[in-house]
Amino acid sequence: MARSILQGESTVDRGSNNPYTLIPVALEIDDDYEQSYDCEEFCGSPWRFLRTIVGLIALVIFCLLIPIVIQYNSSSNSQINPPRFFLDSLRVVTFNINQGELSATWNVNLTISNDVNSTLLNIINFNALLVYKEDKALAFSAPIESENLFTNGIFFVDKNETKTLTLTFNTTGWEKDQPVVDDDVIQEIDDDIRMGVLSFGLKMEAVAEIKINLMNDIVVMQPYCSNLDVDLTTSERGEVGAWDDVDEVKECLYPLDQWYTNNVGN
Repeated sequence: MARSILQGESTVDRGSNNPYTLIPVALEIDDDYEQSYDCEEFCGSPWRFLRTIVGLIALVIFCLLIPIVIQYNSSSNSQINPPRFFLDSLRVVTFNINQGELSATWNVNLTISNDVNSTLLNIINFNALLVYKEDKALAFSAPIESENLFTNGIFFVDKNETKTLTLTFNTTGWEKDQPVVDDDVIQEIDDDIRMGVLSFGLKMEAVAEIKINLMNDIVVMQPYCSNLDVDLTTSERGEVGAWDDVDEVKECLYPLDQWYTNNVGN
């Protein structure tokens, strides 16, 4: 009787049908070869130490240069002069008071001169306010008109260059973006109209970017033109009146504390 295979004996004769015999072979790895393969160059301790020293020296030089550049920039910053603003003309196109409301239009021509500096001036924001006498707000300017005006409203004045701006002020007494003229100011203007002379002022604020040596800096300019007396006599062009003094250059001056950069003025 044949023995059962459940007793752990195999019925397959492993040696009778297999002509091949597997012989285990030991693999020896050369440690020196493995190290040279992983680090073919710059792996030894001398090279690693040298790279560390060079990196530290470069870091120290960089840290030392930062305060030197800042100090050099600040010293040159104090020598930068503000550009000069000149008023060429102020023309009152229309000027009416009706039922206690002022309706008026002004045109202003300005010249910005950067001949006092040898650096490019990028004006990135410009606002102007026309006032009655010294401090009574009448109208804000419309967006500026300038040759070389970029689409985003930025315009530049190159070194030793002058540029002309045209500003328009318009108010009907009902605009939400225009100042509210109080009744007592309206009454004062009405009284001066009878005298034949109105006195205006022009306040401006320009934010500009200038390049000082190796760095760009932001400057704020607030020039002011005062005592702009307009004779209310209708001109040949049909204007109500105009300030256009061809015999005198009207420069808009800066208050002493209103020319500063973001590093030294705040």
